[in-house]
Amino acid sequence: MEKISILTTPVDFDKSDYLSLLSLSAGTAVSRQKKMGSLVIGENGWNVDVKNRRIKFGSKEFDCGIIGSESYVSNTWLWGWANTESGLPEISFAPSRRVKRNIPDCEEITTAKFSLDEIHTGHNLSMITVGASEKNVCYYRCPYDGGALFVQVEGLSEEIFAPVSLAEIAREYLEIIGNIYCDHRLLAAGFLHQNGYGFDCSEEYISSSDGEKTLRFDFENADGLFRVANISLS
Repeated sequence: MEKISILTTPVDFDKSDYLSLLSLSAGTAVSRQKKMGSLVIGENGWNVDVKNRRIKFGSKEFDCGIIGSESYVSNTWLWGWANTESGLPEISFAPSRRVKRNIPDCEEITTAKFSLDEIHTGHNLSMITVGASEKNVCYYRCPYDGGALFVQVEGLSEEIFAPVSLAEIAREYLEIIGNIYCDHRLLAAGFLHQNGYGFDCSEEYISSSDGEKTLRFDFENADGLFRVANISLS
């Protein structure tokens, strides 16, 4: 499937707002991470060679690049592009440089280092990174003593990026809103858009059809953040 970026989602959103970017990214990112887990990783262990930009899951090997890292000692995130003391070549940090270029107005994307919290996590920052990428990519968390490195994984099977059905979107959407704090309207819009579905929308609803089924989300505005009030698939 041709890559569809979150940044082209046909709804009004603030490209400088971190929560909006996370909301647009989360649906497809979570869905594809699950598929990578089942189709590629399984019970395999992992090994990453950051210098040569390669990651292995068992006998399967892929290109990778550094997004950033979490430190549990200082409770901070450090973008790869800001890790000037690593001694690694600049190309190792290409994913972090691309997201900074693609989203130049978001403070969290352009600030080298900042504190982690419930919303600002390596997983969430990586979801935005892969969502805004020009490539079909996933990410992987590589833990180490005192922290974790997040890398972008490239060259994965097209099966991972195949569109999912409207029924699957509805099911995974419900799981995501129970686990990730986000704007539910932008979550629905980004999830549909990145899977190639067009949709009708207003502030009150989003509706999409595949020719056989119609998926509709109804929303309510809770102090500027849209929450889903009803989901129907008919």
